[in-house]
Amino acid sequence: MSIFVAGDFHIPSRATMMLPEFENILKSKKWDYIVLTGDYTLPAVIEHFIPFVKTARHLFACRGNMDHFFLEEQLTFSVYDLTFGVYHGTAIHPRGDIAQLKSLAQKLKAKILFTGHTHQQLVHFKNDCLLLNPGTATGASGGSSWTVDTGILTLEVSKDKTIAVKQISLSDGYKLQTVEQSFQL
Repeated sequence: MSIFVAGDFHIPSRATMMLPEFENILKSKKWDYIVLTGDYTLPAVIEHFIPFVKTARHLFACRGNMDHFFLEEQLTFSVYDLTFGVYHGTAIHPRGDIAQLKSLAQKLKAKILFTGHTHQQLVHFKNDCLLLNPGTATGASGGSSWTVDTGILTLEVSKDKTIAVKQISLSDGYKLQTVEQSFQL
């Protein structure tokens, strides 16, 4: 099962669109699942992703602190008996704190937690818990930090509960860089 993950868009307040390099990856196929980690600012940003997921009910979008329209703050879904959680990260202080994110994953009974809010990519695996943050898909600056990772994530989930994660980022402002890692859960 393929999963496309993006977040921290801030359209149109801090950016105008997802970067074309990431848009091309999105449009390269119909994804089994799409996960969006918040801070869209407009519902149209979420709607943009619907044509690229095999079924609209497999599009999971949580509310970020900049989203002033109704969305759930926390979501869960399952793929091959693995539970995934989705949470922007608004109530995590300091932002991106690993211990608090792991605690939330446990509360959600999720082995994998997608998060955002920091505008920085994260792939962290320890004690059967995988934390994933795609960074910002638009290059938008963060509210409390000017350090950003312009990126997305893609995942391939196998029936044997192997998760192959591609951490895709834009380095030097123009060059795509991909780091691949696999995890057995």
